[in-house]
Amino acid sequence: MSLHKHIVLLAGVSLAALGGCSHSAKEIAYANREHLQIHAEEITAELKIDSYTSGEKLGPMEREAVKNFAEAYMQEGHGSVIISRPGGGSDDGAAMRAAADARALMLAEGVDAGHIAEGPYDASGARIAPLVISYRTYEAVVPQCPDFSTVDFASTGTNNALPSFGCAVQANLAAMIADPSDLVGTQKMDPADIGRRGVVLSKYRQGAPTGAERSQDAKGTISNVGG
Repeated sequence: MSLHKHIVLLAGVSLAALGGCSHSAKEIAYANREHLQIHAEEITAELKIDSYTSGEKLGPMEREAVKNFAEAYMQEGHGSVIISRPGGGSDDGAAMRAAADARALMLAEGVDAGHIAEGPYDASGARIAPLVISYRTYEAVVPQCPDFSTVDFASTGTNNALPSFGCAVQANLAAMIADPSDLVGTQKMDPADIGRRGVVLSKYRQGAPTGAERSQDAKGTISNVGG
């Protein structure tokens, strides 16, 4: 009878230990850092200009903003850059001249004419109807990281990984990605250097060294100062 009670007691302790070690699927996912995957999200970059004057083109500050926007498009833009001018207002002519000025500036900055689309949008009744220039791009984000204000950092009783574990590091890595569109798919490789390839093959066939020769500046000796 005493032996039977001892076995039952041990079984109860084992079950309690197993219960204490059990984790939910969400907790296991946090521990495995599955929430730290960096993704590329498609966003729209916009430049809104509402300070052009009737009968005039864009002002100096607005022209500089368009130039900077064109440069950004050349670096990170995908698809076409869209120039949307307000239509249906009291002075459609001013909007058309501003749009034409913006288009000319973008062409001067190197944007291909075939990648610029222009058209009106309905601005009738609007108090402020800006000229809107936009393009599609990507942003690297860590979507599963929670807001730190929602995390209870004092909750350490279970010794589980907190939902925010590793999020700061991943957010920094995401910010350092030069072109987040690289995360979307395989990127095209630059063309091969045919001239250099011919030189290397020619030397290889002749049995000559194919590597670059080292200059005197590339040589060095270990200093024996002090010893």
